[in-house]
Amino acid sequence: MSNKFPSRKLGFTLVELLVVIAIIGILVGLLLPAVQAAREAARRMSCSNNIRQLGLALHNYESANRVFPPSRISISSPVIFQQSWISMILPYMEQNNVHAAYQHGLPWYAAVNDPLTTVKIPTMVCPSAPGDRELPAQNLYSAITNNTRTNVRPLWGYSDYGSINAVRNAAFVASGLPSIGTREVLGAMGRGPNGVKLASISDGLSNTIVVAEGAGRPSMYVSGRKANNPRTGNIAFGTPFVADGWGWADINGGFSIDGANAQGLQNDTSSNGTTTLVAGGTCFMNCTNDSELYAFHTGGAQFLFGDGSVQFLSQGINGATFVALLTRDRGDIPGEY
Repeated sequence: MSNKFPSRKLGFTLVELLVVIAIIGILVGLLLPAVQAAREAARRMSCSNNIRQLGLALHNYESANRVFPPSRISISSPVIFQQSWISMILPYMEQNNVHAAYQHGLPWYAAVNDPLTTVKIPTMVCPSAPGDRELPAQNLYSAITNNTRTNVRPLWGYSDYGSINAVRNAAFVASGLPSIGTREVLGAMGRGPNGVKLASISDGLSNTIVVAEGAGRPSMYVSGRKANNPRTGNIAFGTPFVADGWGWADINGGFSIDGANAQGLQNDTSSNGTTTLVAGGTCFMNCTNDSELYAFHTGGAQFLFGDGSVQFLSQGINGATFVALLTRDRGDIPGEY
C-alpha cells in the first residue's frame, strides 16, 4: 500500500539558513569590539610591565652607581665615546652578554656593533605598537651616521621607550605658562655625560616622569596614522620616517619636548629661547612620534616615574600639569591628573 503523503526532507530551508547566518553575524559584530578591547587591555598591561622592568633596572643601576644614568653620553675628544641610557642598564635587564661584547668607545652606529645593536630586546617593544617596521632609505642611514653607513641598512633593535631629556621653552609657553627665558630645562635624566643623583630630583621622585613611550619608530606616525615627516629642516623631512630613535642603542632616542599639533607640526625653540608656536600646538602626546611622546594605546600613554611607579596618563592632561611632571627641580606643583 503506497504512502499518500510524501515524506518531508530534513534540513534547513534557504530562508532559515540566511536567518541563522544573519544572527551569527550580529553576535560576532557585538562580540568583536569586546574581544579587541580585551586584547588591547592585555597589551597595555604588558607594556606597563615593560616600563616597570625598566624602572627596576634604573634603580638597580642607581644602587650600584649612586646615580641614574644620563639619557646619553656623547664624547668626541680625546676619543669618541657614545652610549645610550639603555646600553648602560643592559646588565640590569638580563642582557649581560650584549653589554659585555658591546664596544663602547665608538659611535653608537658603528658597524662592529651591529651583531649587538640589532638584537631585539622584548622589554623595549610595546605590544600595542606595530611589529614589523620598514627600513629607512640608504640616504637617511648615511645622514644619521655621518656618512659612515653608505651601503648597509642594519635593522637596529627597536625601542618604543625613551628618556625625558629636557622640556623646551615652547612647551612652557604653549601650556600657558610664563617663558623661562632660556632654551630648556633638563628632565630627570638630563643629557650627560654625568649621571643624575636622586637628591637632585627635588620636585620628588613620585612627581617626576623619567621614561615615556615613543612608539613606532623609525616609522613616522601622526595622530594614529603613518605619515610623511612634516618637520621642515629635519633630515627625515618628506620621508615616512623619524629623524632619531632608530633603536635602543641610538643616543638620540630621548625626548626634548616642544609640543605639536594634530597634523604633526611641532613648536620650535631656538638656541636663545625664542619660541615659534604652530597653530594648535598644545598637543604633548600621541600627535607625532618624531622626538615627541607617542603611544598606540587609546586615549593616552604609559609613563615611568622616578619612584619606579608606572602610570597611564590621558592625552587630554592639562598642559601646565604635564610640564610640571616632566621637569625635575623647578619647585612646580602638578595639578590633579
